[in-house]
Amino acid sequence: MLPDIHLSLSAACTEAEFAYRSLPFYRDLIDQTGLTSSGTLHVAGPEEFRKLPFTSKADFRRGFPARVVNHAESLPELTYTSSSSGTTGERLVTVVQRPLLAERMALTAAANPPLSERLLGAANRKVARLAAPNCSDVECATPLSTLADRTLPDGTLVLSVAHDVLATPQAMVDKIFDELDAYQPAWLYADPTHLAFLCAHLHRRGLTTLPVRAVVLTYSLLTHAARRAVTAATPEGTPVAEVLSMSEFGWLGIECPAGARHLNEENYHHEILRDDGSEAGVGEIGELVITSIEDRLSPHIRYRTGDLVEPGGRCPCGTTGRTVVPHGRASTCLVDGIGGRFRTARQADDALRDVVGVRHYRIDQSAPDSAHCRVITADDAPGDTVPAVRDRLRELLPQVQQVDVSAVPHIEAERSGKFSTCSGPGRVRQGALL
Repeated sequence: MLPDIHLSLSAACTEAEFAYRSLPFYRDLIDQTGLTSSGTLHVAGPEEFRKLPFTSKADFRRGFPARVVNHAESLPELTYTSSSSGTTGERLVTVVQRPLLAERMALTAAANPPLSERLLGAANRKVARLAAPNCSDVECATPLSTLADRTLPDGTLVLSVAHDVLATPQAMVDKIFDELDAYQPAWLYADPTHLAFLCAHLHRRGLTTLPVRAVVLTYSLLTHAARRAVTAATPEGTPVAEVLSMSEFGWLGIECPAGARHLNEENYHHEILRDDGSEAGVGEIGELVITSIEDRLSPHIRYRTGDLVEPGGRCPCGTTGRTVVPHGRASTCLVDGIGGRFRTARQADDALRDVVGVRHYRIDQSAPDSAHCRVITADDAPGDTVPAVRDRLRELLPQVQQVDVSAVPHIEAERSGKFSTCSGPGRVRQGALL
């Protein structure tokens, strides 16, 4: 069971006080705000906590490692170092203690007992990863690398894939299947688009399902089209769940068997904030702001993720703690005409959820009054797939004068190697937040 939000807030206040004592960059940041004049920081409750300044990726990039790491706790054998994919333009190096990272994963996974049992309770815990090369700590974009080259110290096998996922040559696809057969992983840790691409090649190998016992989908937005492809390619009874994660923290939340995404409120204090800095209510959309709990190596205080989520209600599965609907990054939002409402990547995907002939798509909006969607259709797609996509998008963006849709054989990945479904003007910062 995950704890009450008030307990996580109390722990977050303690985390802020620790960060002030331990991290030079955070001490300077607090001193500049005038929140303390005694050389100590005491955060008494929610009102004082909300006065603390936000931190961001830029703070940790500029200060790494001297100013953002507590070197008194920096033991190489216990420290895990990772690099972000560079989705926002620049890659970020993050360090975290390995036991804490494992604890975050275990406590997050507890909200999905069938998946947790497959991941953590089985004798075979071997993991294979399929994601953008930038999301891995080995070179996996070259067809010349071997299985041994791409096996991490913890035993994780990083599967070989091209940087531009939809352009991955057949030889590399064949290598993925060969290595899955040889390695026999217990579960697959995958980007939804990458795995959906692989599922489309199953029949060429004479397979009907993926040879894995559990599937975790993370790294980027899980679209309805990708979920359909993955669900159809997994054996009946195989746990398949979306995990909310970040390179900076590890696992943040997980989809339960009932389909809700539960936040881990034991290892983190989560704020979901409107543009004015107030808490978003159920059914509203806000930016996810995270404070780590009991991170003695590199604590993050009121860390702006740039990710949009929508708070949900209680889940019938019985797990306590808040649920959310992920909406993608604020930087990729579309806008409904000049001065119109913003539409998130999740809202765009929901608009297309029942267009079953769609395999992959990307909506580009370079100006508020026009948008163009490129669609890769399935081999058995109905003849009206493209017109259906156009109709749904015009309903989503009624104030956009020109909405065009075209069928294409290929859509390129982002510079980070991830696949984005939307490229729009994004939400402009207003007031305290976006």
